[in-house]
Amino acid sequence: MKAYKLVQWGQPGQYVDVPKPEPGPGDVLIRMKAAGLCRSDLDMVDSKPGSAPYANSLDPGYILGHENAGYVEKIGNAVTDLKVGEAVVVHHMRHCGNCEYCTDNAEQHCEAFKRNAIGMTRGCGMDGGLAEYLLVPRTEVISIGDGDPILYAPLTDAGVTAYHAIQTAIQRLKPGTSAALIGIGGLGTYGVQFIKLLSSARVFAIDNIPSRLQTAKEVGADETALFEGDGTAAAEQILAQTGGRGVDAIIDFVGTAGTLKLAAKISRPRGRIVLVGMQGGTLEVGWGLLATSCEFAISLGSTRQDLREVCDLARSGKLRIDVEKFNFDELDKAYDALRTGKLTGRAVVVFP
Repeated sequence: MKAYKLVQWGQPGQYVDVPKPEPGPGDVLIRMKAAGLCRSDLDMVDSKPGSAPYANSLDPGYILGHENAGYVEKIGNAVTDLKVGEAVVVHHMRHCGNCEYCTDNAEQHCEAFKRNAIGMTRGCGMDGGLAEYLLVPRTEVISIGDGDPILYAPLTDAGVTAYHAIQTAIQRLKPGTSAALIGIGGLGTYGVQFIKLLSSARVFAIDNIPSRLQTAKEVGADETALFEGDGTAAAEQILAQTGGRGVDAIIDFVGTAGTLKLAAKISRPRGRIVLVGMQGGTLEVGWGLLATSCEFAISLGSTRQDLREVCDLARSGKLRIDVEKFNFDELDKAYDALRTGKLTGRAVVVFP
């Protein structure tokens, strides 16, 4: 079958021919219909040999693609609750089911698949879905009924990662509170929607691209702030709009030094800053540098239950899902559009 592999670090992915996999007793073979593309794909192919966090932790030679959806092609003889032809999505994070994290409802931290600062996932250290077929354990497949795999594919990482990050702060968002989301790309657009669906908090959307702020308003943001320069103007605007109170929960989907500094400036005492973006920024903390009793957390991935809940929200028609479609033989074009910021929605590769 045709597949798209990261063959060597620091080189673009390549189309290759690989054997079509066969399911074992507890496996599901999926005929791929849609695979979302992610900025982390570019971070991987751009990695220099030995560099963190990917090339010092993983071996190249795997099929890319970690936002995967399609149709059941074949099932193992121990799988009894799925049918051939059924539409499904795949939870991209792997889990062993036996370590203390897996048994304590934190499977995204699974020790078996941890590699230094990251975890091995489909399309990141092991074969993903940029191929005609994808083999996965039944335990990591979720049926979407009559849902469209093309729309659901981006939810399996961009959507569910944003959802999990929001869930770590949602208890703070009572009536009268506020939340700020930094970076209104694929994850941030979902983040705005999840906060509006799950709370009554006032939502501030922050980005350095005006068109993204317009999108944020369209999906429910109450206020927008343009990040320019070192972010001082955006911080002053938000503090003024909150009457000097500051923000209760800040989700940073970018993760540069500048965005983290902004988050610290606008957080109120007992606030919470959640870092999702992996752009390598650091945050200086200490008395006078961060609001008192402010919590800082790094949100990693998601759980299968998170994905199930996100799919339920999509099924009920409560999510706006913007996609830009590319054929499987247009991956170079799709990744170029992703790299240059020309996309108007999540890039989704569509298979015949």
